[in-house]
Amino acid sequence: QKKRLEESLWAPHAQQISPSTGMNIDYKSRGTRGTYTNQGARDKNLSLGFSHTGKKYSIHAGYIYNMASLKENGGILRDGDITDTVFDMPEVIDVYLTDAKNEYKNNVFYLTQSYGMPLRRLSDEDFSIAERSSVFIGHSFLYSRFWRKYTDTKSGMAKGEDVKPYYEHWYINPTASRDSTFESLLSNKVFVQLQPWDRNGVIGTIDGGVGFDIHTYSQFALGDYITGKYRRTRKTSYFAYGSIAGKIKKYVDWDANMKVYPSGYRGGDMSLGAHLALKGYLRGHALILEGRFSNEKRSPGYWQENLFSNHYVWSNSLAKENETRIEASFRVPDYALELAAWQGVVKNKIYYGPVGPGDSNVGVLQHDGNVSLTSLYARKDFRIGGLHLDNRVLLQWSTNQEVIPVPLVSAFLSYYYEFWVVRDVLRLQIGLDGRYNTKYYAPGYNPALSAFYNQRETEVGNYPYTDVFVMGKWKRMRIFLKYQHVNRGLFGNGDYFSVARYPLNPGMFKMGISWGFYD
Repeated sequence: QKKRLEESLWAPHAQQISPSTGMNIDYKSRGTRGTYTNQGARDKNLSLGFSHTGKKYSIHAGYIYNMASLKENGGILRDGDITDTVFDMPEVIDVYLTDAKNEYKNNVFYLTQSYGMPLRRLSDEDFSIAERSSVFIGHSFLYSRFWRKYTDTKSGMAKGEDVKPYYEHWYINPTASRDSTFESLLSNKVFVQLQPWDRNGVIGTIDGGVGFDIHTYSQFALGDYITGKYRRTRKTSYFAYGSIAGKIKKYVDWDANMKVYPSGYRGGDMSLGAHLALKGYLRGHALILEGRFSNEKRSPGYWQENLFSNHYVWSNSLAKENETRIEASFRVPDYALELAAWQGVVKNKIYYGPVGPGDSNVGVLQHDGNVSLTSLYARKDFRIGGLHLDNRVLLQWSTNQEVIPVPLVSAFLSYYYEFWVVRDVLRLQIGLDGRYNTKYYAPGYNPALSAFYNQRETEVGNYPYTDVFVMGKWKRMRIFLKYQHVNRGLFGNGDYFSVARYPLNPGMFKMGISWGFYD
């Protein structure tokens, strides 16, 4: 069915020009025409890279382009069209917006180069100084431009006596919207890296650097109709950072880092981090115990404090967020076992949420206090001959569901049987995947803001979403066939939403081919 066509193309290529010089290109194009009215997306990504790693001098440079075009329908008008019927024509279900659209473009240029000075004399047999005591000095440059445009018309919005206006305000144009925002980042930094012994030593590397960021923001405001020019705001911030990392043979990996913004636009921001991994062996099987700590004090985003658009206008003064996170995990890779726990505390959490009755009254809110989030994760994959039973379960508790809403239980199960059809030629997997989470107030989505927001009107979850698949590997080619949401109408309550008012696909057959060409 071409009207519901979904496509995904990925084409990477890497070319080694010499043992120390190479280049690569990576292209992705993904899109879907959607299942519901005014639903569809197109996403394209291109990256070009060049690298040279000489005996003392190295350089990495590249260009990245990202583009996305999304049709926005604002969600379905009535949840009962999904939960109370098995009618299989989703394109006739009423939606809020029939001609709204978001477009995004992003261009990134980057360049990092360094020069190494060995602290000991090199011999003719040394092709690199990576294993020698050395000092590296370098410079890093990054320029990123991001642009977004949102359009809609009043005539393309759902109407009726029982239908609330999707957008309450039309500040600039009473019949149509054409909101655009632009931002850019120019970042420069110089750095020094000290390698006292070698990169696998107890103290492998000590890094430090300073830099500055120039942020530029612009948006169309009401007065710009007269001048015809967009208003631009430029802000500069300065930062310094340092880190240290090392190893003790194959048993211990550790590192610590810090970054501070002493002045400028982000003055007072700071981040700290530390990581420790202990590795032991039991009958030849690795046992890995890891711990992480991070603390970040960050300024609010520019658009969270300043926005002028057709539907939303605000000028906020927000405090800095402060987030502390502690993680611990235990892994036995040979037995596909992983246990993990996270504990996070956020102070002055910034989020989008309701500032009045109805979904159209969305604004930026800040919680005055602490919110704690606790997570427990378990993974265990069982294998009995060719039968694979892969299990992942996540438990989460939030002390304030209105600020950080999470489901209590989320699970992913993948059960399949794998076998050779023709030995060393064709191998097949036949099985099913299942996803499930308990009910909770899942976020809503606002197309004009291009943001998710907290809502307390609709609960989502308590529905098992199941796919069946067949995947084959024939030499260098992989082929998969899948029927998505095979359980629709068979079991479950019909409440198959992932976001408030946005249902998942009612049922779809998919196929794909992955073919690797190697030199």
